[in-house]
Amino acid sequence: QLAIVSLCILGLYAGIHDFSAIMEKGLFYNYSGAAFCSSLNNAVGGLIVAAVLRYADSVLKGYATAVAVVLTGISSSILFKTTLTIHHGLGTVNVIIAVLLYNSSSLDDFLC
Repeated sequence: QLAIVSLCILGLYAGIHDFSAIMEKGLFYNYSGAAFCSSLNNAVGGLIVAAVLRYADSVLKGYATAVAVVLTGISSSILFKTTLTIHHGLGTVNVIIAVLLYNSSSLDDFLC
């Protein structure tokens, strides 16, 4: 539903600025395999997010967001050679412990 607004705005922008090129060469001119893979990745990611938001409770949604932030930071460090600070490391440990505590059903057996 949110993408419809973006499609309308960008469609209007493309129609105003590139109307002659679109009419001459077509809308998908120079649309490569990489562009298709990027579009497919965004579509599948959107469907996964929609499924998680529909079937998960609010606490699990918060943990999913936290895990996504941690994985994004680690991926950024690996792919783009960014440096991670001690705050990111502490946050990662915090998220891992929180997820383990939330998912443990027999935590009382270990603590008591």
